[in-house]
This record gives sequence, structure tokens and C-alpha cells, in this order.
Amino acid sequence: MAQDPQIKLRKVGVGFLLTFCLFFFLGSFKNPILFELRRAEIGAFFKMDKKELDQKVTSGEKHDKTKKVADSTETAQKQTPVKVAKGATPVDTPEGVERVLLLGDSQLEGLRSPVSAYCDANGHVLVATLIYYGSSTKQWGSSDTLDYYLDLYKPSVVLFAIGLNELFVNDFDQRALYMRKIIKTFNAHNVRYSWIGPAAWTKDKGIIAVMQKEVGSHFFASHEIQMERSADGRHPSKSAAKLWFDQVAVSLTEKGVIDMSKKVDALPKLKFTRTILMNVK
Repeated sequence: MAQDPQIKLRKVGVGFLLTFCLFFFLGSFKNPILFELRRAEIGAFFKMDKKELDQKVTSGEKHDKTKKVADSTETAQKQTPVKVAKGATPVDTPEGVERVLLLGDSQLEGLRSPVSAYCDANGHVLVATLIYYGSSTKQWGSSDTLDYYLDLYKPSVVLFAIGLNELFVNDFDQRALYMRKIIKTFNAHNVRYSWIGPAAWTKDKGIIAVMQKEVGSHFFASHEIQMERSADGRHPSKSAAKLWFDQVAVSLTEKGVIDMSKKVDALPKLKFTRTILMNVK
């Protein structure tokens, strides 16, 4: 007996419907899995990409011996790229002339003018001043910033003024490690240096004693000098900064770091110097 065509058609329709429902049901499980796999692959790609970038930034990878791809500073326990400031270019000097590089925190605002004048008066060249606002031994000792600029400017002498932002810290063991890293970098570049301690406006919690211990004879005890303060009550005034560096210059000469024996009497006007400004983010 032949089957009714309508019944046969209904069976075929139900078959298609069941097949569709089956694929739809399976698809509801399958699509999220595929999506998650794709997300994982994309995530892994960006993770790898960032890892490679961090390696380049951390190591200061170069295209050649004198040009680095990126500089970095340590912030919140991670490396953050910092663009090299405009004007950060090598400086040529006559053979035998001392190349002085001035580095540090905001204290350099007052120091850079007398340092420049003393360099001129004594036949040296201030190749650059790098004012790293808000910085401390933490930033200088946990990034490639110092190594980058020593490599770029190739100084024979470094004047490093630091510590004003650390008067109230108490993680002395960690700070000592930063200081050792900084000193190690100076030594690796074979530079003579003076570590100019903070011109403290108030009593510190012990960081200056740590500096004195770690830095040794290279340390200049700025906190022992009575200084007039600028409007903010913290930084030395311009005239005080001049008197401050008068004493630093005597120390530099006596210790054989660099000859600054020819004193600058008048308060110098700030002349053009290559100055690089950076901020802790």
C-alpha cells in the first residue's frame, strides 16, 4: 500500500527540522569554544608582542652603536617607555676637554647656571643637563635612563644631584640597592663623578646617612649647608644655589674629580645650555 504523499512530505520536513535543531544545539556549544580559542590566540599574540617590546625598552636595543630605540623609566614596578627629549643629541668637544654631564632632580634648576659658568671659567664643556622632575634613586637605579644618557653624551665627569624627593622614605635597604646600581653604571662607563646630596630643607628620616654610606668619598653633604630658600620653601634660591655650588666646586677640585679652582664671583646669568626635561609619571 502506497504511503500518502502528504505524510511522506511531513516526515521529510520533520527530518530537516530535527537536523537543523541538532546543528543549532551543537552550534550553541561550539561557537563559544571557538570564540574563546580565538581570544586566547589573540591574547597570546599581544602578550608576546608586549614582551618583545618590553625587552627592547628594557635593554635599550640599538639600531647602531650610538642610537637607541627607546629609553625607559621605572614607575609602579613596570617599565614605561619615555621618548627621548628633543635636543638629546651627541655633542662634539675638542680633544682633551672635560665633558661634564649634569644629572638629577629639580635641584638642577638652581645648579645648572653656576655649573655652566664654572665649566666655562675653567675650560670645560657642560655637554648637557638632564632635569628629571620628581625623580629619586628609584627611577635612576631601576631603569636604563642613566645608561642611555651616559652612552649618548659620553661624559668624562658626571655631577649627580639627587635625594630631595626621598627625605621621608624609609625603605632604606631597597634604596641602597638602587644606589649601588647607579654607582655600578657610573663605573661601567668609566666616568669620574660627584654625588651631590640633597639640599634638604628639613630633617630627613635617614636616607642621607644611607647615601653617605653607599657613595663614600664621592658624596657631597649638601644638607650641612645653611641655604636661603626660594618661594616654595624647599628649593634653594638662585643666590643660594650659587653659594652652594661654590662649595661643591672646592670639593671637586680637592678630591681630584675635576679642576674647578677658578671661582666664578658674580651670580651668573643662565646662558644657553642643552637641557633635557623629564617627568616621573
